[in-house]
Amino acid sequence: MIANLEYPELDIVFYMAQLDSLADRVRALLGLPGTGTPDQLPTNMDVSTVIVAMNTVLFGQEHFHGNTEDYYNSSNSFLNDVLERHTGIPIALSLLYMEVGRRVGVWFDGIGLPFHFVVGCRFQQNRIYIDPFESGRVLSEQECRRRVRQMIGKKDKIQAQWFEPVSRKYLLTRMLNNLKHIYLHREDYARALRFCDCILVLAPRSPQERRDRGIIYLQLKRYGQALRDLVAYLQLAPQAEDHDEIQRQVKIIRQIMAMMN
Repeated sequence: MIANLEYPELDIVFYMAQLDSLADRVRALLGLPGTGTPDQLPTNMDVSTVIVAMNTVLFGQEHFHGNTEDYYNSSNSFLNDVLERHTGIPIALSLLYMEVGRRVGVWFDGIGLPFHFVVGCRFQQNRIYIDPFESGRVLSEQECRRRVRQMIGKKDKIQAQWFEPVSRKYLLTRMLNNLKHIYLHREDYARALRFCDCILVLAPRSPQERRDRGIIYLQLKRYGQALRDLVAYLQLAPQAEDHDEIQRQVKIIRQIMAMMN
């Protein structure tokens, strides 16, 4: 769990049991045995029935909801905090929905829309979308496209891949990136570094992440590491728009290091 980075002593088994319990309640509503038994759904049960049961438990009974009042609170991104506080941002609530769904017997896909995150699945030859941030609202592909158009405006072209399932690696990277930016905004550079390091494990040749980590190191006055990452960024992205600015930062760092010797 990403939460281990923030809570090193986290009892993962305890929170996994909470997910199991939520799934058991959904399966009970569906008249199915608990998650300790094989989690295959009966062939005559369609996914729409499961969605209704999941929405009943998660949003009707447990009142999980999107946190619109304190959206950039880091607790909204950690699954353990979401389970405790019953609120979170779209991607964290989507992860909750996916994990409960998997235990019930339905594999929901993560869908990485621009500026938003939902889950999706196949139903009667079509893909439908569920928005856990809005209490499990079900959207058709057309409705989802209209939403995206509202978010991106009229100028940008809608990309078909936005509506397709994303990998677990993509989901994890997006969650880590959210947390990195939250801590950068707070100027909590030590925490931001922790999440930037994790992103670079997943994407070791990402120019942007090398740049971001270099800037974080600079803020932490770790000049040697900052120099290494920023030079690597210039090599990886020689045509970058901020090339001259980063080159200037590299020059300043070298001057600082020369004065320290």
